[in-house]
Amino acid sequence: MSKNVIDLDDQMLADFRDEANDIVNSIGVHLQNARSKADPAILTAIQREIFNLRYKGKSVNAPLVNLTSHRLADYATTCRELTEEAIADIQAFIDKIEGLLDGDVTGGGADSAEFVRELPSKRAPDIDPAWLKKTNVEALLVIPQRSMSAIVERELAACGYRSSVTQSSFEAIELAVRTRPDFIIVAKTIDELGGVDVANALQAMPKTRNIPTAVLTSDAPNHPSLRDLPCRTAIIRKGPAFGEDLAEALARFNIT
Repeated sequence: MSKNVIDLDDQMLADFRDEANDIVNSIGVHLQNARSKADPAILTAIQREIFNLRYKGKSVNAPLVNLTSHRLADYATTCRELTEEAIADIQAFIDKIEGLLDGDVTGGGADSAEFVRELPSKRAPDIDPAWLKKTNVEALLVIPQRSMSAIVERELAACGYRSSVTQSSFEAIELAVRTRPDFIIVAKTIDELGGVDVANALQAMPKTRNIPTAVLTSDAPNHPSLRDLPCRTAIIRKGPAFGEDLAEALARFNIT
């Protein structure tokens, strides 16, 4: 690699560090305002800043910052109100990002899977968040429909499991490698790659082949579109059979 390319990479990282610090500082101001007054516009402003941070991070080599901002964006998307608990959680994310920006922004040799499990969990209504801390079982959901992902998350949260969501098949593969979740649920239809493709890709890679995977579908298990699924993949049907199929998949994967 030429020196000019290396210099350009270093400059892009330096620019990102400066821009990210500005965004983090702005979120900090919004959080301070949220502590003194209830205003829905503050949450909207925070969400906008978080997605701006995610967008800027995609162009540089800052994997831990990007993983944290992904989790933060996932958290903020499902946040409906800036309660004291939500403010504390968002502040914890921001503190983590600030620490990364002050150190090795590329993440060095850190274990990204352990790192993300230390981040705050999304809070489901009427569910004690202490359950999540006790189990520390992590699920990756690859579901483009937010309404459907919310249903699956709610069921998993009721079991005390943590979950993160992505709508992108390509990002799902990266997240599976970097975060090593305990199990993965992919929708059959995602984007350029479907759930069958993602399941096969994960099965083919040594780093992910042992992660239990299930496909979420409206089709019957013997439908032709599912014939290329790896044999170890579970099938979870939408509709009345959803709860039973999910429970059966978790039991099959020995997820406790």
